[in-house]
Amino acid sequence: MSSAASPVPAEALPADAAARERTPEAIEARRWLLLLGVPFIIGGALFAIGIASGEMWMLGPASLFGPGAIILGFTYLALTADTNRLQ
Repeated sequence: MSSAASPVPAEALPADAAARERTPEAIEARRWLLLLGVPFIIGGALFAIGIASGEMWMLGPASLFGPGAIILGFTYLALTADTNRLQ
């Protein structure tokens, strides 16, 4: 019979949700989500506006704020990642 208990002792787990949000993993995940998620949504919205309106010039801002911002975000995240600290 297997136990459903966590392999980590209870005293090692954060007591509340606020403590879990301050872990280095949560901070890093939030940083990645913010820097990559926002340009994805903005670029997608601008692309949809450009397609819906039929105006080709509107695809320029979509390519600037979509893939362009995501490339810059990936570059920034790669250069500033502190992976040794998380071990």
